[in-house]
Amino acid sequence: MDMLKDDNNATKSNSQQNWPKWKLTTEKETYKLAQIITKYIRFLHPSIIEAITEDNTKHSEEWHKILSKNGVKNPDLYLWESSPCCFPGVRRYAGSKEIASFRKHTEMNKNDIPNALKLDDNDFPKQIWSFVFRGKAFNKTGPDDYSLAHLFDHKEYKNRMEEGEEVEFIDGHKYSLPYYGLYTCPSNTVYIPNSLIKPTDFNKNLRLLLFQKAESLYKDCCNILPPFIKISSSNDEKWDIENFKWAKCVGNMENIDLFLDYRRKFYEDYNKIN
Repeated sequence: MDMLKDDNNATKSNSQQNWPKWKLTTEKETYKLAQIITKYIRFLHPSIIEAITEDNTKHSEEWHKILSKNGVKNPDLYLWESSPCCFPGVRRYAGSKEIASFRKHTEMNKNDIPNALKLDDNDFPKQIWSFVFRGKAFNKTGPDDYSLAHLFDHKEYKNRMEEGEEVEFIDGHKYSLPYYGLYTCPSNTVYIPNSLIKPTDFNKNLRLLLFQKAESLYKDCCNILPPFIKISSSNDEKWDIENFKWAKCVGNMENIDLFLDYRRKFYEDYNKIN
């Protein structure tokens, strides 16, 4: 009893104290970690991204109209020049109201959901991967011990584009809203082992390294970001992508027509209903 009383007193006396500050990995240790991680990160083959970008160009006018008609005030948040966005108008839910509506706890009027045709729970970004490897739509199960990760931020909350450390807006452009299309851009998603996923989300050097790798893979077939957004570069040459071993790009074109038909039907059906 005395020990419990002492613990309670200690808790009260320390209740206004700050959390302790523990040591973080050094830059040298992070670099060694990066040399391990890059060997396991899976990027889709550029030919897949090229096919989607070409199909977007083909349907650009049609899809711009659908988005504009249904509450997306700026369709270029999804369909910028040479955008590889797989599902323009689909974004991740954000905020308590949208989460509650998505989970059918409450109802939201479609007109109250800004800049989206449809909200999603992280399924739509996986559709292209599922079609490429399985020839059918995603059904909640992915590759064992790997998770899908986004590279650039696609949501409004804590969007690092606004901070100006990872990217630079040029030609007079400024950050105003997230580029929601990044949510389903296959150039913006990778599969990473579950054991390694956190460092790529929170370490700046690692994030910039992955940005540079994505740009090098896809620069000839699409704009991974709107053309007026420039990726920040590392001031240290040792972080050049050529200094790391990378896993080979994955996937082939065998099932790409199945995917393009699937998403074309998605927009045809949406247009009929709305």
